[in-house]
Amino acid sequence: MAERGGQAAADGFQYQYLVTLEALLDAAEGRISGVGAALIEPAVTPDQDSTDPDAIDFELVDHDNATLHAVQVKSGGSGTEMSAPDAFGILLRMIRARPRAQSYRLITNMRLHPKAMQLNRALSTDDPHELREQLQRLMERSRWRQEPAAMSDEELGLLHRARISVDPRERYQLRDQLRERMRRLRNEHRDGLGHDSAGRLTNYLAFEIHRRASGEFHGVFTLTQFRDELLTPGHHLAYELGEFDWGIMVSAVPAPPDIPRPNLIDQIRTALTDGGGERSVSLCAVLGPSGIGKTSIAAGYAHDLADAYDHIFWVNGESSASLRVSFQSIHDWLVSRGIDGADADDSRLRDRVRTLLGASARPWLMIIDNVVDRRLVQPWMPSSGRGDILITSTNQVSWATHSARVAVQVMTADQARALIRMRLGQQGSWDARSERSAAALAERLEYWPLAMELACGYLAGCELGLSESDTYLEQIRDLAFDDRYSIPHGYPETLVGAIRLALLRLMNKQELQPASDGAAYALFRAAYFASRQIPIWLLYFATLMSIGNAARVSLRHPAVLGPSVKVPFTAHEMHRALRTESLAQRDEPLCTLPQEQWSAVHCEGVDDTISVNEIVQHVIRTLVESGDDVPAILSQAAFHAQGWLAAFIEANDEKHLLAVLPHVQNLANHAERLGIATDILAVMWGNLAGAYVLLGELDDAREALESELAHLLARKEPAPLLELKTRTQLADVLRNIGEESAVWLKHLYRARDLASQLADSRPEDVSLVVGNCLTILAGHAGRGVEAPAIQALSDDLESLQERLPGTWRTKVQREIRQINLALSNEHMSDEEVELRCRTLLVDKSLDRPQRLQLTAFLTEALTFQRRWSDALGNLQAIREYMVEWPLHPQLMARTVHNVGLRVGLAVASGVPECRIALTLLIGGADASPAPECQSLLSTLISMVAHMPAGHLSLEAGMTCMPFKMQTLRLLEAMCDQDHERIRTAHRDLTEHDSAALTRDDEIGWRSLSDAVIASAVSMMLRGA
Repeated sequence: MAERGGQAAADGFQYQYLVTLEALLDAAEGRISGVGAALIEPAVTPDQDSTDPDAIDFELVDHDNATLHAVQVKSGGSGTEMSAPDAFGILLRMIRARPRAQSYRLITNMRLHPKAMQLNRALSTDDPHELREQLQRLMERSRWRQEPAAMSDEELGLLHRARISVDPRERYQLRDQLRERMRRLRNEHRDGLGHDSAGRLTNYLAFEIHRRASGEFHGVFTLTQFRDELLTPGHHLAYELGEFDWGIMVSAVPAPPDIPRPNLIDQIRTALTDGGGERSVSLCAVLGPSGIGKTSIAAGYAHDLADAYDHIFWVNGESSASLRVSFQSIHDWLVSRGIDGADADDSRLRDRVRTLLGASARPWLMIIDNVVDRRLVQPWMPSSGRGDILITSTNQVSWATHSARVAVQVMTADQARALIRMRLGQQGSWDARSERSAAALAERLEYWPLAMELACGYLAGCELGLSESDTYLEQIRDLAFDDRYSIPHGYPETLVGAIRLALLRLMNKQELQPASDGAAYALFRAAYFASRQIPIWLLYFATLMSIGNAARVSLRHPAVLGPSVKVPFTAHEMHRALRTESLAQRDEPLCTLPQEQWSAVHCEGVDDTISVNEIVQHVIRTLVESGDDVPAILSQAAFHAQGWLAAFIEANDEKHLLAVLPHVQNLANHAERLGIATDILAVMWGNLAGAYVLLGELDDAREALESELAHLLARKEPAPLLELKTRTQLADVLRNIGEESAVWLKHLYRARDLASQLADSRPEDVSLVVGNCLTILAGHAGRGVEAPAIQALSDDLESLQERLPGTWRTKVQREIRQINLALSNEHMSDEEVELRCRTLLVDKSLDRPQRLQLTAFLTEALTFQRRWSDALGNLQAIREYMVEWPLHPQLMARTVHNVGLRVGLAVASGVPECRIALTLLIGGADASPAPECQSLLSTLISMVAHMPAGHLSLEAGMTCMPFKMQTLRLLEAMCDQDHERIRTAHRDLTEHDSAALTRDDEIGWRSLSDAVIASAVSMMLRGA
C-alpha cells in the first residue's frame, strides 16, 4: 500500500531527528571533537547573510559558534532512489548557505543511482579543474548543467569538503543502536539504563530535538545540555517509569564485599567483554579454594556492573536440586514480568528458561555460585541471548580448557589490613601500632579472607584487642578457624568445615578413583612440607611407598616413575584430583637448567612441583593431629625427603639441594613441635645437619645433631655406627662455633671407642669416619688444650686407621689432610703442594667440596710462589662458585684469610709508605708485585662482600676476621690513592676488634695491619 503524504513527512522528520541525536551522541562520546552545540533548523544562523536557511537540517558548531559540520538529511520510502542531480542540488545549496563550514554531509537512507555514486567519488578530487570536468559530464543532461561551469574555484573547493553518506538501516535498527549506545555511555558513568527506560530516554531526546526544530531555544542544543539530559540520574528515570527497569537482582544476591578487589572485577569485565557476538552468551569462571572470596567477588561484580544489565540472576550451582530451585525462581520472575506467559513444569524447566532468556532483548547476568562440576551445570546454561554467565567454583580441572578464567588468589597486603581495620578498628583508636599489628596478623594468616574474618570475629567475640593477637595467634588459628559463631555473612562454613567438606568431596569423586583417594592422603603429607615448590614425585612416594617397601625394592632417590611403569594412578593424576577442589596449584619448577647441565641424579620429572596454601596446611594438620597417624606420616615423609636431600648432596647438585632443604626443615620442625622422634627422623636430622654445615648455619647444625644423638642414646637397641657418625659431625661443629675443647673432645673420645668396636664389622665406614676425626684434630693441633692430649688421641686414631682397609675415598681424604698440614707447618715445599693438588684435581670423581678445597690449597701454594697470574685464575674460579651458591662458607673464609695475608703483604710492598713500615716492623718487604697482584686483592675484597658477616669467622682458629678484611679494604683504597675511601676505611677499621692479633701465630696479619694503618695515617695527614 502506498505511503500517505502525511505519514511520509512524519517518518522523514522522525528519521531526521534520530540522525541528529546520533550526531550529538558522537560528539558526547568524543568521536567528533570540538563540538559546542548543535543548531537544529535555527532561526538565527552562523551566516547571517544566508538567504537559504532551509538548506541545512542541522549543523554542529564549536564554542565560538563557527560551523564544523553542516548536514542535510533526506529520507525516502522503501525502494526509492536518489539521483545525481538531486544530490548535487542539495550539496550546492548547502555550500552556498554555509560557505564557512569545515565539512558538508548529505545523509540519506535512499539507494544511490549509479551516477550519484560517481558524484560521491568525484567529490574527493583535489584538482578544481578536474572536479569541474567530472561535474559537467555528470550534470550535462540535468537542470544543473550550467552550474559546474559557473562555479568559482572557491565553491569547487567547498564542494570538495562535501560527502554523501548512505544509511541502509531501518528506523527501528537506528533506534536500537541509539538505545544501546546510550546504555553504554550511561554505564560508563554508573548511571544505568534498562530496556524500557532506554526507549523512553530515546523518545525524550528526540522530542527535545523536535522542540528546537520548531524554533524553541533558537534551535540551539548545547553539548552540555545534551549530556545533562543523557545522564539524568537513575532515580529520576525510575520515578518517571514507576520503578527501575535495570540492575534488578532476582533471588538472594549477596551484599557487595566490604573490601573491594577491583583488579579481579576488571579481569572479569575484560573476560566477559572479550566474549562472543551480539547474541552469543559470554562465560567467565571464577576459580579458587574455599574461603578465598569467590562468592563475594562475584557479588561485587554484580553490584559494580548492575547498571549494565536489566536482570541479574543468582543461581545455587551446588547440586541438581539447588539448580532446579534457582531456575524455578528465574522462570517465575520472567513469566511475571511478561516476557512469556506460558508455565513450565519441572521436566521442561531447564529448556524453558534457556528459551526465555535466549529470546529476551534485555541484557542479563547469571551468576552460578559454588559449582562443583562443570558437567552438572552445562545443560542448564543458556547458550544464546544477550547475557553473561559468571561461574564460581573450586574445581579448576572442570574449567581447565575454558579460556575465560579468573584465578582468585589471597588478598593484597593493603586489602587485608583494610579488612582487619574495618572489623576491629571500632574497638578504639587506630594508630601506627594497630596498623603494624594488623599487618602482622594478616601476614600470619596468609592474607586469606575467610581466615582473617574468622580470626577477627574470634578476637572481637572474646573482647581481645588487636594488640593481643600476637599472644593468642596459635589459639586463634586453632579455635577461630572452626568457630561457627565467627562465620561472616556470605560464607556457608568455617574454614575447617570448608576444607573438611572439600576433602570429603575429593574422596567421593568416583570418576577420579583411586587418584582422588591418593590425593586426599597426599594432603596429609603435604601439610608438613613447606608450602611452596613441593616436588610432586616426592609427595607421591611419601604418600604411597612405605619405608619397608622402599627398602625391599632398593628405591633410589630421587624417584620418578616413567610413563611405561604401570601404576593405579600417576603423580599428575593425583595433582589433577587436588585441583578439583583447588587444594593445590602447580608451582615453579625446582630447576630450569638445560639438560646438559643436569647432575647425575637429575631426571625428567624431578622438577615438577605444586604449592599448598599455608592456611590449608594448618587446617589439615589440625585434622590429622586429632588422630594417631602423625608419627607414621612424618616418618614416611621424612624418609623420602631426606633421601632426596642426601642424593642431591652426594651428587653436588646445589640447585636441588637448596630447593628440597625447606621441606626437610619443615618436617624436622613439626617433629620437634609434636615431640616425635623415630629412627627415620633421626637419620633426617643427620642429613639436615650436613646441609646446615654446607650453608654455614652451625647453630642449626648443632641442634639437629644433638637431637639425633639424644634419640640414638634413648634407643633400647644401640646404633653404634650412627652414633659414631653423629658424634664426629657434632665434634666438628662444636669446635668451629668456638666451644671449649673439653666439650667437643669428649665426642671424639667416644668416637674412638665406637670405631674400635666396629672396625672389624664395618671397616670401610669406620675408616672414613676415623679420617674425619683426624682432620678435625689436625685443624686444632695445639689450640686450647695440651698438645700431648691431642697427640695421644690422634695417635690412637692413626693406629686404628693403619689396620683398616684403604679405599679411594680414604686415600683422597688423607692426601687433603696432609696438604692442609703442609701449608700450616711448611713440612712440604710449595712446589710439592702444587703438584699434589694438580694431580688430585685431574680426578673427575672428586666431589664438589674436595675440588673446591684443593683449588683453594693450590691458590695458596701459587701465592707463596708469587705466581700471581696463575693464582688469580684459580681464585676467580672459587669466586664464581661462591657468587652463584651460598655454600661452603668455612672454606671461603679460610681462602680469603690465607690468600689474603700473602696477597696483602705483596701489595703493601708496592706502596712506598707500607714498604717502609714493613721494613721497620719485620726487617724487610717483598719485591714490588706484578699488576695481577692488585687484581687478586680486588677479587678477595669482592668475595668478602658476598659473604654474610657471620660467615667470616666460621672456621675455628681464624680470629679478628672483620678487622683483617677491613685492613685489605683500606690497603686497596691506599693503592687507588682515594683519600675519601682511605678516611672511611680507616674509621671503620677502628670499630672492629683486634685484640687476638697479639697471639704468636698472628704475627703476619699483625705486621700487615700495623703497616697499613701507619701508612694510612701518614697519607691522611699529608692529604689534609
